[in-house]
Parts: sequence; structure tokens; C-alpha cells
Amino acid sequence: MHRIDQIEMGNPTDEKDFNRLELQHHLFKIIWDSNFSVPMQDQLSIGNTRVLEVGSCPTIWTFDMASEYPLSTFVGIEKPSAITTTSSISSFYSKIPKPRNAIVLQTNVFTDIPFPNETFDLVYHKPTAITPLLQCLHNPLNTINQMIRVLKHGGWLEFMIIEKRWYNLGPITQYMENSFIEFCPSFRINNLECTQLKQYLYTKNDLSSITIQTKEIPIGSFGGRIGEFLGETLLNPIKLNKHKLCIKMKISEKKFDEFFTMMSIEINQYKSFCKSH
Repeated sequence: MHRIDQIEMGNPTDEKDFNRLELQHHLFKIIWDSNFSVPMQDQLSIGNTRVLEVGSCPTIWTFDMASEYPLSTFVGIEKPSAITTTSSISSFYSKIPKPRNAIVLQTNVFTDIPFPNETFDLVYHKPTAITPLLQCLHNPLNTINQMIRVLKHGGWLEFMIIEKRWYNLGPITQYMENSFIEFCPSFRINNLECTQLKQYLYTKNDLSSITIQTKEIPIGSFGGRIGEFLGETLLNPIKLNKHKLCIKMKISEKKFDEFFTMMSIEINQYKSFCKSH
């Protein structure tokens, strides 16, 4: 069994990586035609609305939303990570224009979100395409409970999920993906996370009107620039773990390189795609 901290996930460590996260943010904004799906546009525009983003690099989404809705208030909370502790990215991170109606807080754990009950009209969580849902959070189920606790009665809770399981795969791509999922326990959880999250939310009496929306997204160059970038993003963790995967799969690095090259060919040949919810 491999520990999470032994697995290379391509976490951002420099300005280039941060720019890729920003590009990823705008790609999903294009895919969904919005930064969010809940029916709150009018409420946010009128103002006096409070929004909390919990988790993975909230600065990009929080600041974008704050700029779009200047009469509402936006708060992001995150764990300190490479993106905020590495000196080069920390310097770049601090130069991002901060809207007056937004703030990002750092906390070591999410066992207790530092706000009173029923504070926010919308609580939002979106992992990056390389980070499984709630992997960045401490004690995920308790964190969900905390998100519900700080949500106002009649408010909205939204998760944006990108599945790590891909569809319409060729034989080599299927073999490589299965090997990586078996290798990485966090991804093994992620394969079921949408179903698990839905089941858990249905147990919460405080919630009602649970809705799931799904979009299928090409992950190869056949899907244009969006598909090309997303394919590269999803393949990157496999490439970063080349040496460890070779040991697990009992293949040479040369054979790994051949398989990895075939993956790029197959995802276009078989029109592979992933799902976002």
C-alpha cells in the first residue's frame, strides 16, 4: 500500500503550474458555461450574499466570483500546501489582484470551519482535475458536516467533480489506467466518490432537492484545445509516477514509454472521454 504523500500528483510548485490551474479553472467555466450551477445569479448580483469555497486552491475561483459579483462577499479556506509555501509561487500568489469583497484564509485542518452556524448562502467545493474530490480535506465526511453547519437554511451546497475513471478506452489505455488506480489508493476511492457522496448527502436530513448534472468531456486532441489540455492534465500523474508504476507493473521504463505513447494515440482513436458532475 502506498501512502498519499508517496504518490506524485503534479501539485503546483511554481508560477507555470499556477497558470495551469488558472487555465483549468477557465476551461471548466467554459464547459459548464458558468462558475457554478445553482440558481443564484440574481441573488449574487443584488448583493448581501455570502459565499464560502472550501478546499483546493480557492483563490482562483473565489477571486473570479468576487470580481463578477462585487456586491456579495466571498471567503475561501484552504490547507497550506506547496502552492502557498513554496517561495516562488508564494510570491506570485501574493501578487494576484484581490477584490475588496474577497478573502482567502489558511487552516491546518477542516475539522471545524471557523464560522458560526448558518453563515453562508452558498458553500462550494471543486477539486482540481489532478486532485480527487475531498482528498485535499481533512476527514472528508466531517468536513461535509461542517459545510452543512455553516450553510444558511434555504442556502445551496455545490460540489463540482471531475471523475478519474475514463470511458471508451483502448486496451493499452485501459491497462495503464487500471494499473494506476490499483497503485494509488486515493484514486481507488475517487472511482466511487460521486456515488458515495450522493449516498452520504441523502442521509443528511438538513438537505433537500439533491440534483446531479453530468457533462461528457473529450480527453484528447480530437476534442479541440479543451480536450487536448484535459487529456494532458489527466495523463500527467501517470507519467510522474513512471518509476513506481514500472515496479508495480513489472515492466521496463522503455516498455512504459511505449505504453504511454500508445495512450495518447488510443484516446483519439477511441474518442475517449471523462465525466464532470
